[in-house]
Amino acid sequence: MPHRSYFLELTTAQDFCPAPFSIKGVSTRLAQPADWARCQSLWREVGRGFWTERQNWTPDVWKAHLKQARVRLKIAELRDEDIGFFELQRTDGDVKLEGFGLLPTWRGRSLGAGLLTMATQAAFDFGARRIWLHTATDDHPHALPNYLKRGYRIYHEEPLADPME
Repeated sequence: MPHRSYFLELTTAQDFCPAPFSIKGVSTRLAQPADWARCQSLWREVGRGFWTERQNWTPDVWKAHLKQARVRLKIAELRDEDIGFFELQRTDGDVKLEGFGLLPTWRGRSLGAGLLTMATQAAFDFGARRIWLHTATDDHPHALPNYLKRGYRIYHEEPLADPME
């Protein structure tokens, strides 16, 4: 199967198709620099098998990253248990959904649509005129369909040179 890389965007709130969480009680909390170890663990565990960025980040790099006014990393929780996260990075009117996902034990419960809905709303609240993201065929198999169902559209597609193994 040829691997593909996709860039998607949502340019208007009218195209956004929100979906509720399949269970009640999920909330998000804005990560602070003191949460660096928790964020590092979430990034590593959610991304295991899908991405390798940030594997070598030190505590100081994590703290500096979380201090940036243009960065919002939100931890998704259910009854004080981490279930996933999303990270937004703002550049002028664009907000990139930089990282997104559920911990392995929370996958397969139809929570991704609700989490993407929260992430998208948070991006609009963060001043987005355009929200964009990158995904690929080596990401979770539900990723691309979830983005498309929420109203994101593919604006660029290309072969993926180095898919994850």
